[in-house]
Amino acid sequence: MAPKVRLLHERLAAVVSQLRHGEMVYIADAGSGTSAASLVPLSPQVETIDLGIAPGLPSVGDVLSVLCEAGDFEAAIVTEDMIRANPEGRKFVSELVGEENVHELRYLPEFYQLRDRVKVFVQTGDYSVHANTILVAGYPSPPIPLKWLTSPTWFQDLSDGQAPDSTAPEA
Repeated sequence: MAPKVRLLHERLAAVVSQLRHGEMVYIADAGSGTSAASLVPLSPQVETIDLGIAPGLPSVGDVLSVLCEAGDFEAAIVTEDMIRANPEGRKFVSELVGEENVHELRYLPEFYQLRDRVKVFVQTGDYSVHANTILVAGYPSPPIPLKWLTSPTWFQDLSDGQAPDSTAPEA
């Protein structure tokens, strides 16, 4: 068995090593604004790691590939527009985590709302359209339902008997 890839970026390595089941990492293209003045501002509570050094460097695919080799991820979340707007990127994500582990959300507002629930927002230099991808940390266990990952009230819903069945197919 080949050893895992070693991350050289000190903060990114620390974050990946501390991920727990269900925590998420957002890999963003260069156009994803993070300031309060952005079209869709990112919550100031979300840590940002800016890896972009030049247009296209690194690409979202570069970062996804390395993170998947270095960490333990059970799923990816992409926009439902990715299949049409960036088919090569969508195929790449599917090959990394398996098609059955790729979840799709509407770009606005659901995908952008999920940004504020991630553990870290990683900015790249990528200018690809609809390249943004969220990786979901995991380990060998039943997958976490997408409805739980996207709902800030899932635990309360579970307590109230309203949580989705984790064995039911996703809508």
